[in-house]
Amino acid sequence: MKIFFSLLILCSIAFGEYIAWQNDFDKVLMQAKKEQKEILLLLLKKDCIPCKAIFSDIFSDKEVQERVNQKYLPVAVFFEENNSYPIELFYTQKFPAIFFVSKDDESHLKTPLFGNFTKSELLDSL
Repeated sequence: MKIFFSLLILCSIAFGEYIAWQNDFDKVLMQAKKEQKEILLLLLKKDCIPCKAIFSDIFSDKEVQERVNQKYLPVAVFFEENNSYPIELFYTQKFPAIFFVSKDDESHLKTPLFGNFTKSELLDSL
């Protein structure tokens, strides 16, 4: 998993602007309270092809990167590692999944996105 995140960050840096994904939900929650930003939780599954494609298809877009970085602290976690986020609050069987999470009470701020959503759908939600 660490290799995946390292490659993700390396690829993002190579294209200039990037989203600084983190992988520790609890740490991001504390940071979000300090920085007064909400949380963008990206839930992935290890064997999910669309989960890998989302980074090149959607998160490589400069407008998406700017809006995510402006409003959210992004965290990406794997469903299989359910101890890395509050699974009881953000359970799904559709991947990838994006949850927009309140820094104050971990509630849903907006309707989550599931599966093969488009860049336009994400931008509308941001």
